[in-house]
Amino acid sequence: MGKARGRWFLGAMLGATGLGGCTTHLPITSVHSVAYYAAQIPPPVIPPVVPVVSPAPPPAPVAHRLRLVISTTAHRLEVYKGNTVLATYPVAIGFHGAAPKRTRGDDITPVGRYHIGWISRNTRYGPFMGLTYPNRENAEWGLREGIITKAQYRAIVDAIDAGRTPPQNTPLGGAIGIHGMGPLFNDDPRSTVFPGRWTAGCVALSNWDAQQVAAMVRVGTPVEIVGDIPGYRRASVAGPKITVTPKVVSMDIGVPGWSAGPVH
Repeated sequence: MGKARGRWFLGAMLGATGLGGCTTHLPITSVHSVAYYAAQIPPPVIPPVVPVVSPAPPPAPVAHRLRLVISTTAHRLEVYKGNTVLATYPVAIGFHGAAPKRTRGDDITPVGRYHIGWISRNTRYGPFMGLTYPNRENAEWGLREGIITKAQYRAIVDAIDAGRTPPQNTPLGGAIGIHGMGPLFNDDPRSTVFPGRWTAGCVALSNWDAQQVAAMVRVGTPVEIVGDIPGYRRASVAGPKITVTPKVVSMDIGVPGWSAGPVH
């Protein structure tokens, strides 16, 4: 009797406290992963940042390009960087001197402003630095004098406007360049160019000097040929024609878009 009464009292207590049986009044809490809870965290509020505009850096100084100035009266080629002369070399010029205008075969070195149009390294006369002759002024003169046709004039001007070497095979002549003395002369640094007027219109250096100049210039280097030639006459000659080297008429100088043949 006493045991029954104890069991009844225990059951009553469990029922009163809600701990008896399989039911409970405590809320059921679901368990989720850490990622779930992390996703419930609202993102932080970041105030907008005003962009900082840095002042533009000053423009870099434009590097002075090399340029060549060739004096047909002093027979001298000078290499300039800006206004500074880096090097000076003696030169020889055309047999009939220099003039602002020329035609094919007149043995004249053209006076004017040009550029290095191409460089051929392994010609018979060493490096050959071809000039962009004829220029626009040469073409205008040639058209005005009836030496070239309108089609030839247009081909020259179009090439110049496009930054290409103009045609080298018009009646104005072509394949004017700067080169060495050739295989009959040595490449010694102490050697000098044979002086005077003896080329077919090109500017000649000693073999060694031609290599030095070719190492400094590139396609596009400006070249200005100047000279004081008042009273120029086509037939004027400075002296007997020098024939120490073959006249440059057929060497392969690598003229772009033009096969080797008579030049100058």
